[in-house]
Amino acid sequence: MTSTVVYLNTSVGKVRDAERTAQAILRAAQKIFSTRSYSEAGLRDITSMAGVNPALVSRYFGSKEKLFEAALSDVLDVDVLTGGGRRDFGERLARLFTQAGPEQINPLPMLVLATADTNARKVALRLLQARIIEPLIEWFGGADAEERAARLVAVATGFFTFRILLPLEPLAGDVSPATRQWLAETLQAIVD
Repeated sequence: MTSTVVYLNTSVGKVRDAERTAQAILRAAQKIFSTRSYSEAGLRDITSMAGVNPALVSRYFGSKEKLFEAALSDVLDVDVLTGGGRRDFGERLARLFTQAGPEQINPLPMLVLATADTNARKVALRLLQARIIEPLIEWFGGADAEERAARLVAVATGFFTFRILLPLEPLAGDVSPATRQWLAETLQAIVD
């Protein structure tokens, strides 16, 4: 009887370690994919950051593409956009886009950086459509909902393109209060 209890505890420990390992790989992938293009993001860099053997990516995710899909899917959350309501939408998003914490993974750089690779771009577009665009269309409602959802994504990705890929001096580092206000007003206008 005692050996059964020990065996069960060992199994539970292995399951928890497996979950922890997969989460460590996922978090490291999110950090790497949000700062490097898909082709520049190496599995060795990801697993080194996670502190695990590179073979574990295949075990838990199957491939680099599937890891990218899991990493992006995990951070694409429409509730971040719609959860606070419509009234202060622009201000909330502008704050989120300009004052992200160091541990917060923003999916927009991941989306933008995925565009150079054909397969990563297809994954990103599919997830963006399913996890963000379609829920936004429903949230906006009305005949122009799809167009408004597209405008919102265009403004957001444009902002991050010129912050990380083609950094313009006024958008690098701390964003000025005037630019932050412009961003908030532009995003709010799409909602209103």
